[in-house]
Amino acid sequence: MTSESDALFQFNEIKNRLDSLRADYDAIFGIANTPEEFVTLNVIKDQIRAEERAIRDLQVKLPARDSFGVKYSVEILGSHEISFVIPPSVSRIRIIEEAQGISSKLEKRNYVFPNRYKVWVEMPSFSDAKPTETKIAIDGCVDDSQNRTLADQKLFIRRKFEEGEASMPTVEDLAAAHALFFIATRQNLFRGIKIRTLNGSLFFDNLGLGMDRFSLDWNRFADVAAASYLPPGTVERMRDDKMNGRSA
Repeated sequence: MTSESDALFQFNEIKNRLDSLRADYDAIFGIANTPEEFVTLNVIKDQIRAEERAIRDLQVKLPARDSFGVKYSVEILGSHEISFVIPPSVSRIRIIEEAQGISSKLEKRNYVFPNRYKVWVEMPSFSDAKPTETKIAIDGCVDDSQNRTLADQKLFIRRKFEEGEASMPTVEDLAAAHALFFIATRQNLFRGIKIRTLNGSLFFDNLGLGMDRFSLDWNRFADVAAASYLPPGTVERMRDDKMNGRSA
């Protein structure tokens, strides 16, 4: 194996151990009431810290695409579904800027349309960062959501997911989701069409990520679908389906 592939193999092994240790810690923490159990918790906590240090050391050795995905805990849930975590004090525009850097180096092309970037970088909704981490799961192109008005798409999304918690994402969150999905997979989260959000629609073509204003409620277009935040229950089912598919 090359040094990069070896680092990725080691990283995945450590991550699996870390996930197992965290699960053990949570299980014991929920029932701990004896001195021995609290000692065990401290031992596991020390092991978790050691594995976290090892992961940070290995991350700098990973290929750019993998390191980018690791940084934001990217999980590809399906052909147009993704979950990720935005760390504290990281803005949406920073994710897009990092995607631009990787795309320019590896793909020799712009990731984001330059004129669109100039607008977004000046918008607080893109440039401001939250003090706590943000967990997001998005379906970037909801099946059968084309050729509907904005109001119809909102209703369709609420009815599609059984939990009733689904809603359209903001353009800022969808842009970040697309950046992470594209760098991780080299695929278009939007499946080649325009995607409505609450505050505009995004598209991705040879010129890069761009934005249109397909937000008028009385308009419907055959090539404009909708995106949706994914409810936690839907995300868990998708993860289970992936695991069952691997073990079949």
